[in-house]
Amino acid sequence: MEVIIRSADIGDAEEIATVHIRAWHESYHDFIDRSFLKNTVTLERNLPRRIAALEKAATGHGHPHYVATLPGRGIVGFACCGKWRESGGLTEPEGEISAIYLLDSAKRKGIGKKLFLACARDLLEKNMKTMALWVLQENIPARRFYEAMGGRCIKENTPLTFGDQEYLECAYLYDDLTRFKA
Repeated sequence: MEVIIRSADIGDAEEIATVHIRAWHESYHDFIDRSFLKNTVTLERNLPRRIAALEKAATGHGHPHYVATLPGRGIVGFACCGKWRESGGLTEPEGEISAIYLLDSAKRKGIGKKLFLACARDLLEKNMKTMALWVLQENIPARRFYEAMGGRCIKENTPLTFGDQEYLECAYLYDDLTRFKA
């Protein structure tokens, strides 16, 4: 299986939005309210936001998107990264991975690692030496992945609301991105 990691462009918006929606439904169905997923996490709601994010990234003012493609399958995952948006009271990291999503069928094949590395190297090219990311605390598989990539949890129990439900997030810090140089 030959995965290709490349920069996304506006023409990828619908496929990225579709992956985003499917990944949410596949990954979060056990711990995010199912009516929220069904009624809110939809292509109709996500596609305009994804188009806007890709347009902003194309001008250099937003987070670049990277996609993972498989021959004959198209986009199976994506990631976004950029300057830290100072969320959750953290001001320490310079950069962040703001999203990384894979279809279940693409997990545990090294694709997530390749997307992660594309983001880390993007931030390094922009002279950022540290990064962080947020993950839902209940998402144990994702937390294990971020820990395997060398991250350490620096903040837990940060509330996040989806619909009328509150969930908890934790932040992972990577304090030396130079270890991810190619």
